[in-house]
Amino acid sequence: MKENLVWKKEEKIIKKRFTRKVNIKIIGMSDVHGRVLPWNYAADEEDNSGSYAQISTYVKKLRKNNKNVLLMEVGDAIQDNWIEYFANDKRHPIPQILNYMKCDIFVPGNHEFNFGMPILTNILKDMKAKKLLANLFYNDKNKNNFNLSKDKKRYLDATTIIEEDGVKIGIIGLSTPMSQKFEEDTGFLKDFHFVPAISETKEQIKDLKKRGANAIVVVAHMGIDNENSIAETGVRDLANAVPEIDVILAGHMHQNVSKNIINGVLITEPHRYGTVVSEIDLKFNINGKKVELLDKDSKTVSVAKEEADKVVEKIYKPYHDRLRKIADEKIGVVLNDMVPQGKIYGVSISFLKDTGMSSFITDVEKYYSKAEVVSFSYDYENLKLNKGEIKRKDIVYNYRYTGGDVTVFEMTGAQLKKYMEWSADYFDTIKKGDKNYRYNEERANLKYVTFDIFGGVKYKIDLRNPKGQKIINLTLENGKKITPEMKIKVGMNFYRFEQLIKKDGIFEEEDIKMLWSSKDEIGSESGTIQNMMIDYIKKVKNGVIDGKSHDNWEIIGL
Repeated sequence: MKENLVWKKEEKIIKKRFTRKVNIKIIGMSDVHGRVLPWNYAADEEDNSGSYAQISTYVKKLRKNNKNVLLMEVGDAIQDNWIEYFANDKRHPIPQILNYMKCDIFVPGNHEFNFGMPILTNILKDMKAKKLLANLFYNDKNKNNFNLSKDKKRYLDATTIIEEDGVKIGIIGLSTPMSQKFEEDTGFLKDFHFVPAISETKEQIKDLKKRGANAIVVVAHMGIDNENSIAETGVRDLANAVPEIDVILAGHMHQNVSKNIINGVLITEPHRYGTVVSEIDLKFNINGKKVELLDKDSKTVSVAKEEADKVVEKIYKPYHDRLRKIADEKIGVVLNDMVPQGKIYGVSISFLKDTGMSSFITDVEKYYSKAEVVSFSYDYENLKLNKGEIKRKDIVYNYRYTGGDVTVFEMTGAQLKKYMEWSADYFDTIKKGDKNYRYNEERANLKYVTFDIFGGVKYKIDLRNPKGQKIINLTLENGKKITPEMKIKVGMNFYRFEQLIKKDGIFEEEDIKMLWSSKDEIGSESGTIQNMMIDYIKKVKNGVIDGKSHDNWEIIGL
């Protein structure tokens, strides 16, 4: 009996000697969209809300105080904030920045495909990070001219294992299959196809477990919920189907998700524009060869108060200087202030009524497309362009959607009215006691603004009326009444049209004929609204616009 007690005591000492705790920290970045430095190139002004430079400072601090830190990028790095100007550079800035930051994992987002596979390959090959993408395959293995994987069926490797302090982290990369749809007009992904994320992830987990992975982390350029109601485009479906996943580092939908546990799977998403990082903590117990995940947690952390890393500033300085020079290019002159400032009933004036800016944009759309009615949407409400010089940065600041185009469709008056009512429902009907207008909560929380402004028509949006009945006094700009059966040429962003014809969209299964496309007829670059605005000022208006509003629409009710 005494011998047994002595043995048990010694056994505990031996176990304690060979048992240890290991903490691994994963830092996730996503949807930084060209915010390398804390600078907004469209406005040509400092913006300290987020950037790689600030994230770099934060990560350096973490590495000083933590033994095991992994840095992962979930995509949409090479588009927006004018970084697309460097797409064709032999040495793109993003690999230089991420290499300096010692990024471990890179998963392409949908915007990485915007420039074509040769350009993307040129950028990725300079990255020291492991590039992963499990759900993208070649249609024909003989066409893989841009292959960065040993597996000739794939563009990039599906998985990797990173070993830290005796713990093997199995990592799977996924990207939204919606990229295939987004790139339909470019043909950039015509040689590829996306496979279902759930079945592919299950297969990869089996392989990773065989290779000794102690924990499974999915790095996915996908939001939590399905996109456009399409199954397996969100990681909620994945978590519910594959509980063997320990952590999902998500992206794409520009949501700040500190911590969400679905079916036992920990999910986090680091918002957008480098404003926050996702910080994941994994705690392991190691006993001999046995490794056990004891705990997992996550949070999102703002980097807005961090100083910019001086080395990142130095690397990006030549690019920064080039962009500021482009931003400052004079386009023309405007004779009046184009956007009244301030809010009325809680809403910016630019969202409440026709302004010089909205009239100008719709004039541009009508001029090039020859459509009778056109539409567009702002990216946000803080618009401004005062009397005086117009510079390139002013155009981009006020119309942010780089890929925005005009595609003309033949619609009936009834279809146009249905579209306008859908747009007006961005605002809720006024309730008794309301002192301000109210945005529809679901619409306001979407990734992009879905309040479309229309040109070529006169109308009012009466927020006293119920859903579907807010558009009143609708006529063409010349005063002609719009009847349900009349045919109208309507110009709009193709992205918006796709949104409206999808499952459960207002035009689902309706037959609407496409007549013209600015990108097809004018060019993929020249046919963007941004570039048509510049061309219109320079060549059509000889550098001078009056900037006055047509006063064709307004919101009423309070």
